[in-house]
Amino acid sequence: MDTVNERKKDSHKSGSKFYHAIQRGAYKRKFTKELYKLFFVAPDKISPTDTIKTERSETAFVIYQGKTIRNIEVRVLEPFGSSLHDTTKVANSWIERAGNNLHHTSRRGHLRKMLHLNEGDKLDAYTLADNERLIRQLNYIKDAFFRVIPVKGSNKFVDLQLWVKDQFSWGIDVDLGSNLSTEFEIYSRNLYGIGHEFSNKFHYDRDEDQKFGYSGRYKVRNIKRSFIDASLIYENTYEKSVIGIDFERDFNTYNTKRAGGFSLSKTMRSDKIMDDDPIRNEIPLDFNYGNLWYGTSIKLDSKNLFARRKMFFTGRISSRKFFERPETGPDLNQFFHNNILYLGGISISQTQYYKSNLIYNFGRTEDIPYGFLAQMNFGYEDREYSHRLYLGFDFQKASYIRKTRSYFFNRVAIGGFFNSKRFEQGTLIAQSKFFSRIRKLGALRFRNFGDLKYTLGIRRFPEEFITINNKHGIRGFKSEEVIGKQKLSLNLESVAFTPYMLGGFKFAFYTFGDVGIIGSNQKHIFKGDYYYGLGFGVRLHNENLVFKTIQLRLAFYPKAPSDFQSVAFRLSGEERPRFNDFKVGQPDVVPYE
Repeated sequence: MDTVNERKKDSHKSGSKFYHAIQRGAYKRKFTKELYKLFFVAPDKISPTDTIKTERSETAFVIYQGKTIRNIEVRVLEPFGSSLHDTTKVANSWIERAGNNLHHTSRRGHLRKMLHLNEGDKLDAYTLADNERLIRQLNYIKDAFFRVIPVKGSNKFVDLQLWVKDQFSWGIDVDLGSNLSTEFEIYSRNLYGIGHEFSNKFHYDRDEDQKFGYSGRYKVRNIKRSFIDASLIYENTYEKSVIGIDFERDFNTYNTKRAGGFSLSKTMRSDKIMDDDPIRNEIPLDFNYGNLWYGTSIKLDSKNLFARRKMFFTGRISSRKFFERPETGPDLNQFFHNNILYLGGISISQTQYYKSNLIYNFGRTEDIPYGFLAQMNFGYEDREYSHRLYLGFDFQKASYIRKTRSYFFNRVAIGGFFNSKRFEQGTLIAQSKFFSRIRKLGALRFRNFGDLKYTLGIRRFPEEFITINNKHGIRGFKSEEVIGKQKLSLNLESVAFTPYMLGGFKFAFYTFGDVGIIGSNQKHIFKGDYYYGLGFGVRLHNENLVFKTIQLRLAFYPKAPSDFQSVAFRLSGEERPRFNDFKVGQPDVVPYE
């Protein structure tokens, strides 16, 4: 268990003196006193650990298994001044009250409709934990938990209280690079208090012909309690112009039997089909894309009552039609052939969760999945000049080792097409990730992370390649010269969580070291080209706001290619990583990225 109880160390004293000195000065005037209350929290008022007991998600509900749910009540706390740990707390400064007034408080009826349970149902510990997790994962909710209250005079009925703390629904994001390109975004993730999302992003790049650009997105959640989400997107930047619509219903819980999705989009003057395409193209592309999928599931027996195991059957049809593209032929620019892909999938998944924190976030409850996913996808592709079959396998497994308090995730996947009995456009992926137990040093809490990933392209098209750019290998790295058909990357990071806050923002300092090896698939991977990234930075995040994590990073690249600098500074808003949770969706080919 990552739980620590300790007295304040001497290392707190200097920090306390600093904050108390600021407090004495601020309290001399009413206005600065109010600002101090909003922006500063003294170290001696902060839990030095801010960690919670690591336990299985369903543990607290097992003793109520099988009882009947008589009533469900939803209680929502405002983002500023309130606390789920002390519900008597309220906003006591005018700035906090002003923030709460600007905020769209989540409507209780909306949250009630997001639940996959009803009054009169038999309480199932795992289902209740599942619903708690789903509410907690909404990107406008800071945290949530269920409280089970036995009904007096009855041993058959219980009442449920869902306690939810909102995040301030409006946010902004600025992305500044080392060159003069800028992105500014303003968004709401809980418009009207019913979970609608509205994003507006403005782009500027002085080196492009179209210097200014715009991209927007509107999302509606849970249409008429069907658990179907709908999104409309529009983009017009120097890179491309896109308009699209998407409908999606996921396998959200163990009891969800059916899922599916439908999307249509039109893309113009783009140099890529998708952002992560393994190809370079100098001719602007115009194309339409359509996708339709459906899936059903059945429950499987398991010796462990709470090890929920399911089998999924999924099917998909997708089509891409080009209007502008490079010249094509049977063996020319095959990546740009018009095609219709028919895929089917059979999957077995088993997922459970632990609850903990101080992993990818700064104190809120995090749900750690463990279990496995075994998947086989198969299908047929009708191409412009040929036809071929597809077959792919994917196995993923994650374990949380209580003895060492460490987490390990492993994945092996292979897939490709068969064209006249010839295997082509194949991909092999092998990956291992981990994070360590949390360790303490005075007021700081340390955790280490690692990610080792190998990708091999097998008989890929001549125009295809992969890179080690940014999230695909070395963070912050970007080069059009460094390409290959196979790669091996290692990402190591050490994070120090601090107990201090400024403006409601918590601080975490980190250092990292990344290594990327890339080269031809005709040679051993260790004979490829080696590149490195070393650096440090700070992340700031306010759990009461929907803002992305603010990240300041200084990185050094000892072996930088000619089209990339050896030192890079970046200030940006970052979405924090998420766990691989073995969720089954539409069948797909093994990605080559």
